[in-house]
Amino acid sequence: MTKKDAIRLVVAYLKSHGFRYVSRFSDGYVQITLTLDAKDAPDKCIECCIWFYEEGMEARVYYSALGAEICRKSGRADELLRILNYINARVFLSNPDGEGMLYEQHMLYTPRIYLTADNCFDIMITTIIPYDFFDLAQTETCDYIAVYCPALLDRLAPPIYSVLLGKETADRAIAYLRENCGGG
Repeated sequence: MTKKDAIRLVVAYLKSHGFRYVSRFSDGYVQITLTLDAKDAPDKCIECCIWFYEEGMEARVYYSALGAEICRKSGRADELLRILNYINARVFLSNPDGEGMLYEQHMLYTPRIYLTADNCFDIMITTIIPYDFFDLAQTETCDYIAVYCPALLDRLAPPIYSVLLGKETADRAIAYLRENCGGG
């Protein structure tokens, strides 16, 4: 599969499912950006960007600018990093809704959640997707990027932001994750 084919297929998926998106060039690459409704995330939205490189695409899903600002002002980066490390090490990702899907998303991809190191304080899920694999699982990959990752990030917002806002400790947030998000 070529980059051009991947862009065409992703755009067709977004259009067929009624997603609003913006396409532009960023650093010489095509970038598609979506803003998705959320229940628990700051500003009640999650943002998603997909970059199309020569050999594959990169999907980044992250909280809004308000979420980044809360993170920047909190002074609780150490506690946040403990939570993110726990998520990466122990939370085995599954369908956030628990229904409606024929497969578990973690069977296809293993995203990483992290705090960006560029002083922007974005909390982000990133996944690198080679075009060869996208060719084998096109719909599943598009579901993963546009539905699953945003829903997962929304589901993780309460424990993350309760710590950043000083309402909970990292230990209590990890206990919440263990109980509600499949962490072992």
